[in-house]
Amino acid sequence: MSRPGVRSRSLPDLAESVRAWHWIGLAAAILVVDYASGPVIQFPILFVVPVALATASHGPGVGALLAVVLPLVRLSFDLRWRTGAGWALEWIDALTDMIILGGFAVLVDRVLRQQREIQVLEGLLPICSFCKRIREEDGGWRQLETYIADHSGARFSHTFCEECGRQHYPELVE
Repeated sequence: MSRPGVRSRSLPDLAESVRAWHWIGLAAAILVVDYASGPVIQFPILFVVPVALATASHGPGVGALLAVVLPLVRLSFDLRWRTGAGWALEWIDALTDMIILGGFAVLVDRVLRQQREIQVLEGLLPICSFCKRIREEDGGWRQLETYIADHSGARFSHTFCEECGRQHYPELVE
């Protein structure tokens, strides 16, 4: 059961549940379908999915490696089929795919890193209207600052506003 006020499953949590065999199997399946369809119908656009899964589950290095390997395997298909496009054009196409997939791996890594840094409090938080403490699942009450600090990356520094300063420290605040 999830904690009240905190999102239960985030994108980084889902990414951690992806195993290597998921993206390896998917990449292999895409390559098999691509090879079986022949030189006319191409599926390299689908390489973004295993590259994203590899990056999310094993980091940008693995995603970038897959971004290089998949177009090279696809290049071997083109060379075997001898479509007549020429070596230079096939290599340029493979290098373009590598650059695009590598950039995609970097973007996926940045998004996931940002998601890990952000924790969102949402839902209803039972809060005392007098002392502003929050009731937890076990029935205990915690200070607002402590609850938020424990359930997010926020930190607090304490000061006072001008109104409270005039009320509590009239000699210091003019």
